[in-house]
Amino acid sequence: MIDALINREAEMLQAAQAIEEGIASGELYLIPPQPDEVDESGTTAIEGRLLVRRALARERNPRLRQLKIEQMRRQGRPLHCEVCGFDFARTYGELGDGYIEVHHVTPLHISGTRETRLDDLACLCANCHRMCHRSRPGESWRTPSSLRAEMRKSAQPPR
Repeated sequence: MIDALINREAEMLQAAQAIEEGIASGELYLIPPQPDEVDESGTTAIEGRLLVRRALARERNPRLRQLKIEQMRRQGRPLHCEVCGFDFARTYGELGDGYIEVHHVTPLHISGTRETRLDDLACLCANCHRMCHRSRPGESWRTPSSLRAEMRKSAQPPR
């Protein structure tokens, strides 16, 4: 590692900046492709290597997901995506019954250590959950309501 730092200083600086930006935004991105990952034709890639990764992760309480689902049911609210309305049970039958992903409306990398209430969580389908977490330069996260607004905007015919 020290040899890489000394002999490839510019590359190491770029990687360090990408990591710093990834940590600041909550999602690592802009890490340059590694040499020899994809063949010359671009149709195959080497996969399956065992890698050791060491990362910091925010602690999450897995019980909160179940408590959120129970809250929705107690309130008689349907267990569907709060952004697009997708219902796993309607689409997948028994396999999807009771399934939904639970999303922190304010990401933990923004809020830091805090007490999470059930009202701080939203039920989302996998697609909307990923879109809430998808980052672009200058953006680090979006709330379910901002994603819903973005969907409405893109669904309107162009003028």
